[in-house]
Parts: sequence; C-alpha cells; structure tokens
Amino acid sequence: MSRTADEPGKEETPPMERYQERILEKGHLLLFGEIDEDMIRQLIEQLLYLTSGKKRPVPVTMWINSTGGLLQPTFALADFVSRLKVPIHTVGMGTVESAAALILMSGSKGKRALMRNCSLMIHEYSWSNSGSFTEMSSRMKEVQHTIKKQLAFMSRHSGKTAEELKAIVRHEETWLTPEEAVKWGIIDKVL
Repeated sequence: MSRTADEPGKEETPPMERYQERILEKGHLLLFGEIDEDMIRQLIEQLLYLTSGKKRPVPVTMWINSTGGLLQPTFALADFVSRLKVPIHTVGMGTVESAAALILMSGSKGKRALMRNCSLMIHEYSWSNSGSFTEMSSRMKEVQHTIKKQLAFMSRHSGKTAEELKAIVRHEETWLTPEEAVKWGIIDKVL
C-alpha cells in the first residue's frame, strides 16, 4: 500500500504509483496496448488480488483499448475469468481488435459493453507460414485446432453457433459497429 514520508525509514511512494493503487483498489483494470504474456500475467495477478482473501470482493471492471496480440495468453485470461465468482465487467473503448475482442467477450453475461465510438474488429486466427513443408503441415493442424477453439469460445460467449460465427470471422478483418456487436452477442450494451 501507499507509504508517506511521515513513516520513519520509509520512502514516499511516487504519486503515479499511488494513483495506480487507488484505481486497482476500486476494481478497475486497464488492458491497453498489445496483448502479450506479461500483460496477461499482470492482469491475472490483479484479478487474484481483487477477488481472493476479501470478505466482499470489489466489483471488477476491465477497460480495454487494444489492437490484440497473442491468442494463447488471451485464452489463459479468459479461462481464469470464467472461474471467478465475482462479476467481471468488460468495457471496450478506442479500439478493440482481434484477441482483445475475445477478452471483451469473456466478461460476465450482461456486463459486456462498448463505448459508442469504439471500433471493434474480429477475424479468424492467422499465422505465418515459413519453414519446411513438414513444419508447415504440422503447424497447419495446430492452426485448424486453434480456429475451432476460437469459434467454440465465441459461440459459448455470444449464444451464436460456430457456423453462424464463421460468416463473420472468415474474412481477414470484420469491423463491427457497437450496435452490430450487440446483435452478434459479442457485447450486451452500448455506453
């Protein structure tokens, strides 16, 4: 927690660090920028802090402004969120793309939203295709498995079938308005 200069032998906590602590204490998590393993680890640590060891856990709101990133760490966060007993509000702002859209969807049903001017983009999992034929063949099997997993995840969180969702994720990029995102079950409301 924050320390002040009044405590003997302790350094004062920098103002920005105190501000970040206050945001966290109020249950606000910020997912801004590219999604990687370090970001996901930090978010899981913050969720653990907010939801365990307290008589009354703080309601959690995850604010998302991200162009996406790594898919496997995204699934790790989504799996973790699904095990929590506390409702998780997810709010997209600015831009929510790719893996970030899956995190947005992983919020508690009825508590997933986009700000009115947010851009939302979803697409089918993509990969680079360098290496030997054997390596690419093996990788292609994993890619097909990952695409099925992505569609199953989206189906579970949207209420749409995997077949219905294929229509919008088969393209390189599908941009949806917040209202279209509600129609597709990706979010529940527009703020």
